Amino acid sequence: MVDQYGPERRLLDHVRTWVDVFPWLRLVRVCRIAGGPVWIAHTLLVSYLWLLGLRWLGGLQPNSTDSWLRDPVIMLPLSTTLMPGDWIVSVPRHADFPISLTWQIIAWTMLLWMPTTMALLRVGAILTAGQDMPSYLTTFRAVAVRLHGALVILLVPALAAGLFWGIAAGMSWLAELVGGESDRATWASWLTLPIVLPATVVASVFLLAGKFAVPLALTALMVESDADPIDSLSRGYEYTLRRLLQLGLLIIVAIAISAFVVMAWMGLSNVGRTLATSFGSPHPALQPCLSILPAVVAVMLLWSMIGGIYLLLRQSANGQEVEDLAIEPGHWKSPRLPSVQS
Repeated sequence: MVDQYGPERRLLDHVRTWVDVFPWLRLVRVCRIAGGPVWIAHTLLVSYLWLLGLRWLGGLQPNSTDSWLRDPVIMLPLSTTLMPGDWIVSVPRHADFPISLTWQIIAWTMLLWMPTTMALLRVGAILTAGQDMPSYLTTFRAVAVRLHGALVILLVPALAAGLFWGIAAGMSWLAELVGGESDRATWASWLTLPIVLPATVVASVFLLAGKFAVPLALTALMVESDADPIDSLSRGYEYTLRRLLQLGLLIIVAIAISAFVVMAWMGLSNVGRTLATSFGSPHPALQPCLSILPAVVAVMLLWSMIGGIYLLLRQSANGQEVEDLAIEPGHWKSPRLPSVQS
């Protein structure tokens, strides 16, 4: 029997696809969310509600945050990553935050952004796995079921860091009580150093690594069929600490891919603002929406890319295929038409 495809077919059958050679190419699929009207409208609404809360809690003027959001586009997506540990340790990247990070601001940010970020993590993972854009309602039903677990994931690193910080603080107080107050190290401080130093380092690891581990853990909670909060958190810290170099490279790739989309939206926003001022006075609500749209898209891409990064790290750590995702997009599909009998 003659092979109708010729020898070329047998040769190409053994050639891997591009996503097998370069797994990070799957992250390009995540950019589809930047064209989803429902997700853009939802994230835009949440952003404005969050800003209203900031103005009320921080006593800001009505327009005092406009330039802060418009000029550094990345400030909005980074500010959605506030966690309980940020109330304890002042993170340098929040130096330009318009108000001080009180526990009220942290709680308001977590309350408002946590459901949205969980949904975006799930959407990003589904798109990275090569599936269709998931249903909006189905996604948020999954979020509602897992909200209590997400709260555990957010609080455990801060509580663990607080425990080790308490040990370090208690030993420091004991050293000062026994050795007396002094600007220089006393024999008591040197004696307690073997306990204070490891406790401080462990507390720092919980807080710093948690910035990456917690989003990965939230993704595990949203996409794994049998993941509980503690198991998801252990996955997040394992992928962060044991795959640190790969995580850093994937973040760089995700930022590079997202930058093209965000710049396109910035250009679209600039053109829209120009058109709005070409025919008389601009619409009072249109200009702020157009100004914040690139930052909103950046928020969506940031969290969705993390969902894809989790699947790539899981493939590297556990050998599980990226497309192996036990999640259905949740779209309604019309039944097939009956076959026509000839």
